[in-house]
Amino acid sequence: MSHPLEPIFALQKKDRKLIKLLREIRDIPKRKSDIELQLSGSKKKLEMALDSKKHTEATLKEQELEVEALKERVTKYKNQQMDAETNEQYRAFVKEIGAVEDEIKVLEEKEIKLMEDLEAGKAIVAECEEKLSHEREGISDELEELDERQAYLEEKVGKMKADRNRMAAECDKQLLAKYMRILQNKKDMAIVLVEEGGHCGGCHMKLPPQVVNDARNPTKIVGCNFCGRIVYNPPYGG
Repeated sequence: MSHPLEPIFALQKKDRKLIKLLREIRDIPKRKSDIELQLSGSKKKLEMALDSKKHTEATLKEQELEVEALKERVTKYKNQQMDAETNEQYRAFVKEIGAVEDEIKVLEEKEIKLMEDLEAGKAIVAECEEKLSHEREGISDELEELDERQAYLEEKVGKMKADRNRMAAECDKQLLAKYMRILQNKKDMAIVLVEEGGHCGGCHMKLPPQVVNDARNPTKIVGCNFCGRIVYNPPYGG
């Protein structure tokens, strides 16, 4: 007389493989995210370099506008100087023009420094972009492999589920329902073999002798007193 747990025990082997494959599929997005996180440092450096370059450009533009405004003042003073009626007025315009031209000189020196900083900033941005591009190329193969692995696993899981459903149709409905409840609760195994020495193959606790004997009887379905899993003790050792 065959044991009614035999087809469900065979089904469990299929389910365990499915659980393993589904867990791997579920973990792939996290693995991809971890790989992409490798770029976070380079992305941050590029963002900082771009912000610094943008700030330098804005400051340089402000300096240029200020210099332009000062030059317009010089032109205005020179026009007014030509209309000076006394030497004193003339000398006053000369003094004003000199002061403004000194301001222009200071600002132009700052402009030169800013332009040097801008060129250096552009070089840093280019370097960061090149490094990021190189790193992206480096991880693209890994991401592609994971995508291919996911597609392969999903196809395999689809076939295994179809096969699994055929196997489930041959199992006792009540036992199958009980098996599914325990499997959903335990997440790993619902049916366990009796280990050497009469221990539960799930929680490894010592089973009562009666449970060990009943686990071999095809007319009885028994569970572990400790973990609640179905205990199976086939004469051939599973």
